[in-house]
Amino acid sequence: MKWNGCGQPGSKMRYENQLAWLPAALSLVMLTLLWTACGGGSSASNTPPSGPAASLSVTSLSIGNQFVGIQHTPVPITLTNTGGMALTISSIAVSGANSSEFVQTNSCGTSLAAGANCTINVAFTASATGTRTATLSVTDDAAGSPQSVTLTGAGVTPAPIGIASGVQAQCSSVAGGDGGEPGGICYNVTVSGCPGIADQVAGVKVNNPTGTRGTVTFLVGGGGGPEWYDQNFTFGQLTVDQIVQAGFTTAQINFYAAPTGFPPGGVFAGWLTGPGGVRALSCRFSTVSKWIHDTIRQANQPFCHTGNSGGAATPFYALAYHGFDTLYNFVEPTSGPPFTRIDKGCICQPPNFVQTQCGQGMLSECYGNFDSMAYLDPAYDPLGNQCSSSMGGSTTFQQVFFDDSLATPEAVYDYPDVNINFVFAGQDTESALPQAEEWLPLITAKTLPTPQCVMDAPHPIPDVMDGALKIASDVIANCK
Repeated sequence: MKWNGCGQPGSKMRYENQLAWLPAALSLVMLTLLWTACGGGSSASNTPPSGPAASLSVTSLSIGNQFVGIQHTPVPITLTNTGGMALTISSIAVSGANSSEFVQTNSCGTSLAAGANCTINVAFTASATGTRTATLSVTDDAAGSPQSVTLTGAGVTPAPIGIASGVQAQCSSVAGGDGGEPGGICYNVTVSGCPGIADQVAGVKVNNPTGTRGTVTFLVGGGGGPEWYDQNFTFGQLTVDQIVQAGFTTAQINFYAAPTGFPPGGVFAGWLTGPGGVRALSCRFSTVSKWIHDTIRQANQPFCHTGNSGGAATPFYALAYHGFDTLYNFVEPTSGPPFTRIDKGCICQPPNFVQTQCGQGMLSECYGNFDSMAYLDPAYDPLGNQCSSSMGGSTTFQQVFFDDSLATPEAVYDYPDVNINFVFAGQDTESALPQAEEWLPLITAKTLPTPQCVMDAPHPIPDVMDGALKIASDVIANCK
């Protein structure tokens, strides 16, 4: 009689039939032994080891980019004892080529109970540019000791910004700066030396220059001009005034002047007036902001920013590419940033949809005709149509658009010294909201709470009173 092998088609019933000629007692014993040997009815594979067993949540950890000399927010790794006895831990250490740049702290102690876990936090501080590597090792009394995790990170240097030169002027001569919040001191600030782009003059309007609680900068949407925050929004002056009355210096930025070499008939778009592309042009805002930080801000006082839509994008370019983590204390982006993926905004076929958090559902990241022609086309050529001509699905400029975005391989996504609070509008159906939703999960910061919604607000949040008051109260509470 031929026996059915364990690896061949068969069943317990078939084994019973083949053993039917044996005495009943012997048949039962042989059936039990055969069925168990073939895996039937056995739970041994699910039984935890009787001794300790160590398991790490990852075997490799890529921390990503960080500016040289700035400590990345610690990243957690979980060590779990999956065995049946306590795990004795001899050491947890970092070794390897760049071991001094990766520091671990842990809650593990010298013993970990069966079924328990602990956390190992790894912090990365690059001492030089380029890829940095090390190995985290856990030495214990479990099989396979030491358990290890390969650590990698990259050191980057901030992109250069330009040179700012400020001259005080009558507010009435600086794009009507005498309107809105009264008592302002105005400056024309010339931005020069930004790599590859034309020089440009921006207006800066300062109120309460002796404020003792810090300095807050403001920027409107789009290209940041030619209007002031306190005049552009219906309740913009209310926001500024509340912050001034709370003891802060406010510095509104207005890119009202056309840059050097602006062509006749071209489309003016504030700081977004090219050629050069969005990422290069963001140098203008960063340069003016650095001038305010160094010239207007009181020494040792906090430095903060709020801006709507395009005005929410500028501080993130400063953080992602220009190293502003050491300058900003608090940033409140409202209705943005809209430039997380410029390629998805300009190349609209097929459209990319993102789930939003304020009740709108799925919204497209496509900029649409108005925004592409008003702000994106002039960023590449004031006489051109690079973005708007791509909306039908052309990928000719796809790499250019991607390289100009906030979310690129060169960007830094961790801002360990900055508190960030996003505010979205419940009535906003524009592309800036889904673009901002795509940016959120990419970044880490000192604090990064869940976005808050002003449900009755349109895209320009300070156009409603409760939106304007929320921005003011958030800045007053968090700019510290």
